[in-house]
Amino acid sequence: MYDLKITKEMRTAATSARAKYMQYLESETSKEKTETKQLKRKALEEEIDLLKQKKMFLQTDLHQTNEKANDLAKEAEKSKDINLFIRSHELRKTISEKEIKINTLDVKLNEKSLELKDNLITSFMGFFSSIY
Repeated sequence: MYDLKITKEMRTAATSARAKYMQYLESETSKEKTETKQLKRKALEEEIDLLKQKKMFLQTDLHQTNEKANDLAKEAEKSKDINLFIRSHELRKTISEKEIKINTLDVKLNEKSLELKDNLITSFMGFFSSIY
């Protein structure tokens, strides 16, 4: 059909264009991986903050419940009212349940903190390996 001669310059230009395109694709893939890691890290940080808030709320609630149980016990001693002792004991059961919840939150917090640390270490390792 057409008598088209492929010159050395054309081959060099095509090879160069392909190399640039492959480099572009590689950089886009790298950007996507980086963005995914950043989103995952941000989600972990938000989850850790939420767990910390829950723990703080539970600790405050636990402290207030403990004070109320102590007040009821003192009042029951003074008035010799068995109903106040019962209410104080029920509050102490609630305190035990809240302590279990706090311990569970501590375990989750530790797990998420370790996961975040691993995520950060992996990111740094990837960064340094790309430099060298």
